[in-house]
Amino acid sequence: MTRALVTFVAALSTASLGVAGAMAQTKTDPAQPRMERKSDTMDQKVEGTIKSVHGSMVTLEDGTELSIPSSVKVTTDQLKPGAQISAEYEQRRGQKVAKSIQIKG
Repeated sequence: MTRALVTFVAALSTASLGVAGAMAQTKTDPAQPRMERKSDTMDQKVEGTIKSVHGSMVTLEDGTELSIPSSVKVTTDQLKPGAQISAEYEQRRGQKVAKSIQIKG
């Protein structure tokens, strides 16, 4: 009888620990900072010298490739090999898409 009681108490303790552990995992601690996953459209900046231009694609000396959409106001005469640029871009489906470009002389 004692053995059965000890086994029952042990099983009950194990079950309650499992429930408490599961509940602890689902609760969020308001003191902890919330980590949000950033989308891949976060703006970034790049500066460099243009190595080549093919259509709307610009390649810099360091190998960075930027897609220049028609919404970016820059003339094609300015985008030529040897030109220094500063560009803000965002990642879209693994491609760097320019949001703005400044020609640096």
